[in-house]
Amino acid sequence: MRTVRDPRGTTWICLELPEVPIDQHAAAAAMPAETVAIECNSGAERVIALVAPGWDDDMDDMTLSSTIAAFMQ
Repeated sequence: MRTVRDPRGTTWICLELPEVPIDQHAAAAAMPAETVAIECNSGAERVIALVAPGWDDDMDDMTLSSTIAAFMQ
């Protein structure tokens, strides 16, 4: 689990899901490396993002926040 604050000041809580959701299997298969899904929730918004394993240790706050924003669109 990780928390991160985005540029808007919104705090997100992110947890790794046990598996990639079915509706994102094709997107995960197209990614170049092994992929895991994370769910990030701000209380008002929810995002499921595809990231590399170890994201919780390897991603800095700016990268995690940018990833959340990219998957919101």
